[in-house]
Amino acid sequence: MEARLSPTSRKRARTALCAAACSVLLCTGCHRRRNEITAIPRDMAEALWVCEHGGVAEAAAREHVRVRWNGPSSEDAVDEQIAIAEKAIDNDTYGLVLSPNSLFAMNTVIQRALRKDIPVVIVGASLPINAGGGLTFVLNDVDVAGQLAANHVKQVLREGDEVLVTGLDPTWPGSEDRARAFEKELNNVAPQIRIADKLSGAVSFGQAELQAEKALREHLKIGVVVSLNITSTRGAVAAVSALRASSHIRVMGFDQTLDLLTGLRQGRVDALVVQDMRIMGAMAVERVVATQRGEQPPARTLVKPVLVTRANIDTEAVQQVLRMDWRPRP
Repeated sequence: MEARLSPTSRKRARTALCAAACSVLLCTGCHRRRNEITAIPRDMAEALWVCEHGGVAEAAAREHVRVRWNGPSSEDAVDEQIAIAEKAIDNDTYGLVLSPNSLFAMNTVIQRALRKDIPVVIVGASLPINAGGGLTFVLNDVDVAGQLAANHVKQVLREGDEVLVTGLDPTWPGSEDRARAFEKELNNVAPQIRIADKLSGAVSFGQAELQAEKALREHLKIGVVVSLNITSTRGAVAAVSALRASSHIRVMGFDQTLDLLTGLRQGRVDALVVQDMRIMGAMAVERVVATQRGEQPPARTLVKPVLVTRANIDTEAVQQVLRMDWRPRP
């Protein structure tokens, strides 16, 4: 015999069913937001950051989390990067993977994320803020970078040559650290080699080219230009070309782009000190997941860069670092 419910009982049942359905929908939405890491590079387009995207995506697939990859249109778009991070925090992201464009501008945003128990991992270059409370660092080993650069300069310079350092920017994360590490190691391995000048202040390709060309005209013994960032390397390459001095002035840069890697193959760039952004991106995702699980990952992890030259660019080890595919392999 079929049981019949009274009108009051049926109304209560419908109310309970609706409440249960709403609860499921709300939890599903919450899970969707809380299972998505936001990764914010300095720039969406350059090869350096596409490599990071690859590492982030591969680790996310292994850890069964999703990634929202979103960044500013250029490395000097600090306000745009802040706005992206603020929106991610408002949406209760699972974690933030950040490569800040400015040494200080993101500190308030980072503190806000930590107050909401959102893990933050800084990738690439360090910031003047202490690790802990959900904040960890996965960094390029700047001391190794300085060693690679100094030893390469020692090998390629001729007797009496000098060095020009370009791209020094106190507000750009990692700039002064790179310059300091290079100069310290150069003094160790080749104290007889003199740094003729250190250029700072250029924020555009045109300015970087003009500064480098002016310095090269003034210091005729320069045999190597060491450029600390992508823009200054591009400017140095253009300056050497404009002076038709590529036969006796070499350009060595930090970080990779497709045009600089092409220039390396063509001989316009002598060498690049390349961060292993793929490994750093993967580690950052793992740190976020570990923190969410209640674990305490290392406060600071250093990842060694590699020196890329025409002699080794096509080796398997270097190609793994330069690999830009960001869709996880099956």
